[in-house]
Amino acid sequence: MNYKQKGNLKISKMTLGTVQLGKNYGISNTNGMPSQDQSHNMLTTAARGGVTVLDTSDDYGESEKVIGNYIEQHPEHPFAICTKFSASKKGDKSLYKALKYFAQKSCDALSIRQISFFLSHTEQDYLTYGKELTTALKELKEEGLILNTGISLSRKDCLEEIVDTGAFDAIQMPLSILDNREIQNGMIKKMSDAGIIVFVRSIYLQGLIFQDPQVLRHTKFDAAAPLVEKIQQTAKQEGMSTSQLALSFIRDTEGIDSLVIGSETVDQITENITMFNTPPLSTRVRDNLLSDFSNVDPFIISPWEWKKRT
Repeated sequence: MNYKQKGNLKISKMTLGTVQLGKNYGISNTNGMPSQDQSHNMLTTAARGGVTVLDTSDDYGESEKVIGNYIEQHPEHPFAICTKFSASKKGDKSLYKALKYFAQKSCDALSIRQISFFLSHTEQDYLTYGKELTTALKELKEEGLILNTGISLSRKDCLEEIVDTGAFDAIQMPLSILDNREIQNGMIKKMSDAGIIVFVRSIYLQGLIFQDPQVLRHTKFDAAAPLVEKIQQTAKQEGMSTSQLALSFIRDTEGIDSLVIGSETVDQITENITMFNTPPLSTRVRDNLLSDFSNVDPFIISPWEWKKRT
């Protein structure tokens, strides 16, 4: 497992996504929400495999409490915590007071005194509150309640504007073989050069890259069929799984610090850790992938648009 050092934080290349610890999540989840013992076994497996960061949110059901219970019982595994808030839930409070309340509530649930990464759950918070949001986060950081400020994006239209504020220590965003625009246009490098910790999620584009291309040709994703087929063929030619190819492509991108990967079982965590410890893709394969997927139909890489088209 590779790491990025930021101050006293050791950030593993794999961040364990923990929404599955708090509620049933995802159309592919066939195991349901794990028991407390199962959750603790999963967290121990991650820690022993070199994972140092957990991604959670107060919106993830019981996830924060499950993690907090584990941290109390296992001080030998001091995970860095990345959790999130939604400014839209502030109610009648000022934004600063609301964020301080959210942060303290998360600290209590997580059994920690300081949040390593405190992220706005959506770019809409920034678009709505702007400087009020960044000022409130800065104050919480100065007070020591949070160590790093951040924002989690779904739509990346405003990414450059957000980076240019200089107000965020960390940014989490979707990125994949098919949706690699920020690699191509230099935004990943720009964030890295600015000292921003870059977390990437949705590396499998919500499972689209695993679908049968022949089936896709008869759906609204028909334009994705030849692209998915190309990915799967490349993986086969390189003697690896589609998931390994997709993960390695993002993992090997300079400037990306950690990939958020969710898991439902101990075996899945072990499998994911194994994939992180494989050799890098060859320059030839990587360059071919960047060339093949440099101009993908926006619909294919915009999951929020999928339900709008029949």
